[in-house]
Parts: sequence; C-alpha cells; structure tokens
Amino acid sequence: MNYSVGNLTKRVPDRHDVSEVSVNADYLTSRWEHRFKVSVIGVCCWTLIEAPLELSGSINSTSLPAMLVSKLLICLIGFAAIADLRLTRHVFAFICAASVLAVAPALPLEYTHSIAFAIVSTVECLGKAACVVAFAKASWKRDSVGDGLNVGGRTASDPK
Repeated sequence: MNYSVGNLTKRVPDRHDVSEVSVNADYLTSRWEHRFKVSVIGVCCWTLIEAPLELSGSINSTSLPAMLVSKLLICLIGFAAIADLRLTRHVFAFICAASVLAVAPALPLEYTHSIAFAIVSTVECLGKAACVVAFAKASWKRDSVGDGLNVGGRTASDPK
C-alpha cells in the first residue's frame, strides 16, 4: 500500500522524487564543485606559504625569479579554475596530479632527512590529491569539456 502523495518512481529532469522527499541531483554536483573550489584555494594558499621554505636560504639570481614565476602561474591557473574558464580546471587538476605523482614516492625518504620539510610536502600532497579527487567527482556528472565545446546551443555529446 502506498500512502504517500504521488508515484514513488516519478522522474523529472534533474530531480528525483521519492514520496514527499525531493533531492535535487544538481545539489550533489554543486557540493563537489564547492569542494573543488575550496581545495583550489587551499592549494594556492599552501603554495604561497611554502615558497620561503623552498628557497631555504639559497637565494640567487635564478632561483628567486623561477620560484616567483612558478608560484604566480599556479595561482593564476587556480583562480582561473575557480572562475571556470575554459579547460583551466583540467589544467589545474593535471598539475596537481603530476605533482602528487612526483612528490609522493619520495616522501618516505624525505622523512629520514628532515621531518619539517616532509610534513610540508605531506600537506602539499594531501591538498593536491584532495583537489584531484574533488575535480574527478565534480566532473563525473558535469561534462565540462562538452559544455566548453558548446556551439549553437549544441554540445559535443549531442546526437547529430
């Protein structure tokens, strides 16, 4: 016996109704979008925090400008990803994934040399890994590449 109002399997685009409980399917995507944006802000802030540690007293004419340009680029790409400019989310997630794959295998060795630097690198890896996971989850339902290739109201995933 069904004592609720309406059909239990009633489907409306982007909404799923079960009894009188309604869940917006876009809400789940927007939660991961929010988590991605927060993790991008965290990665950019941590990048700026660890900048003095990367120099660690060896400031010369090439290391300082190289470090400043790299920090500026990652922050610019990060803020462009938050603004959802074309493909910047993918670029930022790729940079984070490449960084995690480069740094994570060396973490055990880094703990033997300097615990302080190892903790900084661990926090960096965790933040960037969280960013990659949030990007993957946010992109699961949202076809951001297809949205970016929208031509005349049609997307790349539309049937011809």
